[in-house]
Amino acid sequence: MVAGKKGLVFRVTGLPGSQADDEVAVSLKAIIDDNLAEDEQSKLTVTVTIVPSCYGSAEKVALVEFHGRVPSFLSALVTNPLGDWQVRMGGTDINFDQHFFGFTQLYAPQPGSSATADIIAITDLDGHAYGSWRGTGNLGRMWLRDFLSKDLPCCRTMIYGYNSKLSAHGFDTIMDYSRGLVEELKKVRNTAGLRKRPLFFIAHGFGGIILAHCLVKAVLAGEDGHPTIASLHKATYGMLLFGVPHKGLEIDDIQKMLAAENSHSRDVLLQEIKSKSNLLAYQLVDFKNLIRDRKIVSFYETEQTREFKFDSESKRWERTGDFVTVVDANSSLLQLPDHMEEKIPLDAVHSKIVKFDTRNNRGYTSARNKLAQFEQDAPAVVAARFGM
Repeated sequence: MVAGKKGLVFRVTGLPGSQADDEVAVSLKAIIDDNLAEDEQSKLTVTVTIVPSCYGSAEKVALVEFHGRVPSFLSALVTNPLGDWQVRMGGTDINFDQHFFGFTQLYAPQPGSSATADIIAITDLDGHAYGSWRGTGNLGRMWLRDFLSKDLPCCRTMIYGYNSKLSAHGFDTIMDYSRGLVEELKKVRNTAGLRKRPLFFIAHGFGGIILAHCLVKAVLAGEDGHPTIASLHKATYGMLLFGVPHKGLEIDDIQKMLAAENSHSRDVLLQEIKSKSNLLAYQLVDFKNLIRDRKIVSFYETEQTREFKFDSESKRWERTGDFVTVVDANSSLLQLPDHMEEKIPLDAVHSKIVKFDTRNNRGYTSARNKLAQFEQDAPAVVAARFGM
C-alpha cells in the first residue's frame, strides 16, 4: 500500500495531554486497529500526527489520514460529514470528526522556542475548514499545515471551522457567524500573553466577511468588552484576503441549486451577501477605516468558473454550465492605495485560489513571503500598541 496518495483526514479530540506524543499516537493507532474490519487490515494504511490543542494543555488532538479507503467504522462520517463518532481510550472518551468545527492547530511550534504569532485561517461559504485549503494534486498537500510548518515553524497556525453548508437548513446570519468566531477566539486567546501575541488572519471568500464583521464589532466594543475581544484589533497586524466579496457576489447560481425548496433557510444569508448588498456596503466603510494601518494583501481570481447545472442522469448539480466570475476584482479588492493594500492576481478559479500543490506555487510563495515579513515586523509594532 502506497501511503503517498491523498486520503481523507479526520480529527480526533479528547486525547490525554499528560502523555508524550509518541505514547498517544501508539494508543490511538491501537484503537483504530481494534475497530478495523478483518479485511481492512491489508487494504488501508493510517498516518497519525499528534498536535497541540488550541484550547489548552489538558488534551491533545490528532490528525488521522486513511490511505486506500475509509474504514467502515467511520463510514457514517462520510455519509454525514457533520457527525461525530466516539470511542473509549483508556479511561477517556475520544471523538472522531470530519467537520473540524472550532479551532484546530495544524502543527506544534518549533521545539525550544515560543510561538511568535498566531495565524488563523477562515474558510469560505460552503467550504471545509481543512479540505478547502488542500491541494488537488495526488499528494493532497495542505499548505497551511505541510508547507507553513517548514517555512513558519514558530507560528501557532490554526484553522477555524463553522457550519456554512448550503445543504444544511441553518438560518445563520453574518452576525451569528461573527459571534461564533468571537466566542471561540475567547477560548484560544484566553491569557494576557496570548491576547498580546501578534495575530495574522487568512480568509477565503465569505470567511473574510465574517472576519470584517468580527473586527468592526471588536472596535465598537472598545475597552469595555471581553479582554480577548478588546485586544483583538490591537493584536491584528495583517491579513491575507483571498477572493473576499466585500461588495457582495452574484447569488443566482446558488439560488438555482436551492430553488427546489420554495423558502430555503439560507435565503436570509444569501440576501445579506448578494451583489450591492446594503449591509456589506456599510460594513465595508467601517472595515476600511479600521484597517488603514494594518498590512493588507488582497488576492483575486483571474479565471472563470462554470455555473452549476443539474445532471438528470446522475441526479447531481455539476459545474457544466456557462462560465461566470464568482467574485470579480471590483468586489474582492478594497480599492485602497497600493501602499496600503497589496493586490495580487492568481491564475485560478475562486475555489482553487487557496489550493497550492507545491511550495514553488506562485500563489504560495507570495503568501509565504508576506507572512514571513509579518512575522519579522509584527512583534515590535504590536508590542508598542499595547504599551509594552
